[in-house]
Amino acid sequence: MAALSRAGATPATGWLLAGAAAVAVPWVAGNPFYLQTATVAMIYVVLAVAYDLVVGRIGALSLCQPVFFAWGSYAAALLATRGGNPGFWLEAVVAVAGAVALAIAIGVPSFRLSLHSFAIGTLGFLLIAQLVAVNWISVTGGPLCVVGVPALAVPLGGQRLTVLSDTQNYYTILAIAVLTVAAIGLLIRSRTGAALTATRDDPVLAAARGIWPLRMRLTAFSVSAAFSGLAGVFAAHFQHVVCASQVDIPINTLLLVMVFIGGRASLRGVITGAVLFTVLPQVLRVADAWRLVIFGVLLLVMVTTVPDGIEHVYAGVPGLVRRLLTRMRRSVHHGAKDG
Repeated sequence: MAALSRAGATPATGWLLAGAAAVAVPWVAGNPFYLQTATVAMIYVVLAVAYDLVVGRIGALSLCQPVFFAWGSYAAALLATRGGNPGFWLEAVVAVAGAVALAIAIGVPSFRLSLHSFAIGTLGFLLIAQLVAVNWISVTGGPLCVVGVPALAVPLGGQRLTVLSDTQNYYTILAIAVLTVAAIGLLIRSRTGAALTATRDDPVLAAARGIWPLRMRLTAFSVSAAFSGLAGVFAAHFQHVVCASQVDIPINTLLLVMVFIGGRASLRGVITGAVLFTVLPQVLRVADAWRLVIFGVLLLVMVTTVPDGIEHVYAGVPGLVRRLLTRMRRSVHHGAKDG
């Protein structure tokens, strides 16, 4: 954590406070609905942080992120319902390996396009995945979904720990979210992370310095896909059903909102955006008839007031605090002189 602080990220105390707050959620969430909402928020933290590795770190607007999430969900659901329920570890390996293979298959032709054409190309892959999920009924169940997915089973030391309660589900996805944030945080602060930034900022210059832009883009795309597939494994067992709607454009739109409003290429901004835009729609259900209108107005206000994202607000807080303290000291000093 100290290394992250020296690198200019959120100070260690900030991460510790955020971690303590996350751990305490089951104790302060008196209603199971709140705890389930927090669990969904952690799923989106994993997805948004992974997505930002592509959108924020290499500057590529991918529109096929739900493909990897859905792959992980379907892989886990099919293994659990038709493959003897081997448990989390094997499901995770299949989901991650398959997501990486899909990322390479999609990325190799797509990254040879211009960045604008890349977005359209990845959208095409998303639409193909939608058609497969809806029409390959013998495997995906089509509109009938894959149902009856059992609770997550984690083989440990010859025994199987079954994740049954809301609290257990929450702590499981919290552990996956912490793993995701830590792994991607270490990646972006490594030499590979510096190469990703160089590729985003000036691919021609990066290539002249010996960095292969296509390799860097595929690396970010594959890592992003791997963590999205892992989130899909948990989501399948948490929801107990996997439907074709998981391969849907609105999910990608929501991830875009989380990343851009949170602040691209910022872990704390993206995490905040993921939590905020998971919880906010639930809060607005108290005015269900006006929910979408209020949500749209809030989005418009945030885009116009903080165009650089919530991260820009975070970055300005230390300076604001310093200015307030300076004014207070000056007021005290002048008051002492007048006295």
